[in-house]
Amino acid sequence: METTQQESCQPGKFQFKILAPSTRDLPVTAVSAVSSTESHSDLLFDVQMLRGRVYRENPAIAATLLPDGRHWHPIDEQSWHIVLQDMHGVALGCARYRPIHGGFEQLTCSKAAIAMSPITGPLFRSAFAAYSAEARHRGIHYGEAGCWAVSERARCSTAAVNIALMSFALAEWLGGGLGLTTATTRHHSSLILRRLGGKPFAGFAPYYEPAYDCSIELLHFDIRQIEPRYAAKLDEMRAELRRTPVLCPVELPEQMGYTLPQGIPGYMPGAANAYGAGTGIRLQ
Repeated sequence: METTQQESCQPGKFQFKILAPSTRDLPVTAVSAVSSTESHSDLLFDVQMLRGRVYRENPAIAATLLPDGRHWHPIDEQSWHIVLQDMHGVALGCARYRPIHGGFEQLTCSKAAIAMSPITGPLFRSAFAAYSAEARHRGIHYGEAGCWAVSERARCSTAAVNIALMSFALAEWLGGGLGLTTATTRHHSSLILRRLGGKPFAGFAPYYEPAYDCSIELLHFDIRQIEPRYAAKLDEMRAELRRTPVLCPVELPEQMGYTLPQGIPGYMPGAANAYGAGTGIRLQ
């Protein structure tokens, strides 16, 4: 039975789930983790379908969706995903998070126009190196968030803010607390994130991104500098995270003698998928 818009906006009708890239990436405190190839792969499919429906509003990204309508990205299976579902298990919102341990080139936004420019590119790299050094000094990792999307049914609720705050809580739980994200200005997505405490990365102003055919902001986050009025809500998300199921893909022993399929489609998506859509939230 399809949930009505009124039902999906009522308090208490939403539930979170977390998708882990593998059991090896789980913190020792992950007491609620379960391994299920079917559940993990099915929910990741739902997330990609949700992103496809939301990002279809942007013609530049719509042209790169898979034939079945999914917004697929090669790092999806290597990343953590926050999924917000309704009471019937339908995905209403999502976000992606990945710790960055491999340097600047590991960033998906290292392929963005602002990173490839001979003028802003060196500034981008220098700022990233400084933030990474700060993270190491604090004993945490630097992270990258993206693919923040909320379905139209959930846009009358606090879903967008809750997903963003759950991303902060997840980053902290994984040993992070500093990070960056790309956000569109088209539907006020970057405005929401700045209200939560996001700051322009390296002081960069919004810029035009050809891959998305829209204006993008590159934002930096420090969990210690969350906007004070959202501090209590962040604490709620920390508590919620402790109750949230964590789904892991089943990993077969390597000695079985064959390569496991990775679920990669038969062709590579186009330019707009080169570093993943930052956000796809449209506010009414």
